[in-house]
Amino acid sequence: MKKEKEIPDFISKKTKRGILLLVILCLIIIYTPRLFSLLKKTEAVELTQTEIEKVEQLQANYIQEQQKKKKNSFKKREYRRPPKKFDPNQYTKTQWMYVGLSDKQAEVMLKITKKGIWTNEFLAKIVVIPEEVFQLIKDSTIYPERKYENKDYTEYPKYEKKEIVLVEINTADLEGLKSLPGIGPTFALRINAYKELLGGFVRKEQLLEVYGIDLEKFNQFEKYCEVNPSAIVKMNINEVDVNRLKMHPYINYSVANSVVQMRKQRGKYTKIEELKESKLINPELFEKLKPYVYL
Repeated sequence: MKKEKEIPDFISKKTKRGILLLVILCLIIIYTPRLFSLLKKTEAVELTQTEIEKVEQLQANYIQEQQKKKKNSFKKREYRRPPKKFDPNQYTKTQWMYVGLSDKQAEVMLKITKKGIWTNEFLAKIVVIPEEVFQLIKDSTIYPERKYENKDYTEYPKYEKKEIVLVEINTADLEGLKSLPGIGPTFALRINAYKELLGGFVRKEQLLEVYGIDLEKFNQFEKYCEVNPSAIVKMNINEVDVNRLKMHPYINYSVANSVVQMRKQRGKYTKIEELKESKLINPELFEKLKPYVYL
């Protein structure tokens, strides 16, 4: 028998091993997922027809309930006009809900009306009342006369304005002067002393001539006092001497001497205006002296 020719081995053993490993690796990659799926596969649960119908009914009920809730949430509230005139303070929860308020809104209104609502202007500012409701009820509201009977109101006695008792400066004693606002013992003495020198006050503004009395202090007591010019003590210019004249706050020695010398030279004065003939008595000084002299 003839010997078969040996096929030359063109592939090395190392290459053969590599090819074998590659084939094995490909098989692992292909069949591993299938193997895991077989291991995890569980036996399916079979339901009876009755059970299937129950599940389907539950699903249908759930869907219907959700749709109902959704529909109600978007349902527009119905607002109504009150059937007759009404006092908001007397409305019940049911009546507030009738015109369109919700349960919670009606509860809030009952709390507010306990304190009292007296005008539509106040009613319009209550945030729980929708604008649509206010427009429907505003012409039907009536309000009683407001009475302060709640606990938060305290009736205070009416203030009776006391009549101001005026102090007449020319006749007032020291105690009377001290009763004026801002006038203590010191100022009372100063006012009284200045009054004696003047012979009395013709105008209240003359009090500003008293030492220490400025406009601020004068304004404190000005409305509480008055002057009576008829109480002034006057000087007879036909008889008074220089010493008496120069004691007056408006007359210095020179003016006093001028008045007496004119009288000696010309004789007694016949009218007060003759004093203006003295070069030392200007019109302003004459007007200040005029109330304090006589013939």
